[in-house]
Amino acid sequence: MPNSAPDYNKARKNMVDCQIHTSGVVHTGLLNAFETVPREMFVPEHLKGIAYYDEEIDLGKGRTLLDPLTLSKMLQAADLKESDVVLDIGGATGYGAAILSPIVSTIIAAESNQEFLDKAQNIWNELGANNIVPVHAKPREGANEDGPYNVIVMHGAVPEIPKKIAAHLVENGRLFCIIKKPGDRLGQATMVQSLGENQFSSYTLFECAANYIDGFAPKPAFSF
Repeated sequence: MPNSAPDYNKARKNMVDCQIHTSGVVHTGLLNAFETVPREMFVPEHLKGIAYYDEEIDLGKGRTLLDPLTLSKMLQAADLKESDVVLDIGGATGYGAAILSPIVSTIIAAESNQEFLDKAQNIWNELGANNIVPVHAKPREGANEDGPYNVIVMHGAVPEIPKKIAAHLVENGRLFCIIKKPGDRLGQATMVQSLGENQFSSYTLFECAANYIDGFAPKPAFSF
């Protein structure tokens, strides 16, 4: 007897009920988005069966999709509003931007890999997520000309607070990234808040695993 097709709707609901909601994520818009956006569309065909596991997913080319719990907890801390303009950096195939789409006004999705960006745009179009603007850009460059931003989300690790990117926040705007020191296995999900006049405060949110964002991996130390 052939195996039945995966029930992605049920897997999605289980992800929200058993992983996300129980971890303290209570933002109604976020819970609805995680329960309705088909995460399986954003992963390679052979990994669709594990799309809703609580783990990073290898997308190839050295890139990964953040695990749902890490992404949802960072976005919960962002206190997202309908009027927010969000810069989404390094989102690869675009799952994070799709989650943001029904919640905020506009998402500028900056991605360095054109193949991933094209795939993301096709999926967004299919889902009717028409408030996402794809930008082919290196993560360190962001999409500064489209700022300032209320919220910036970086999908992965950086070795230190990226102040050049944070400079494009509005006053009281928030940047979310994962600070991972060279050699560490885990990083710290961190919120950086703009105080105006290029001054910032930062808060550690929780510990998590993440690969470095393209262009942010620390250079290897040389020994003599």
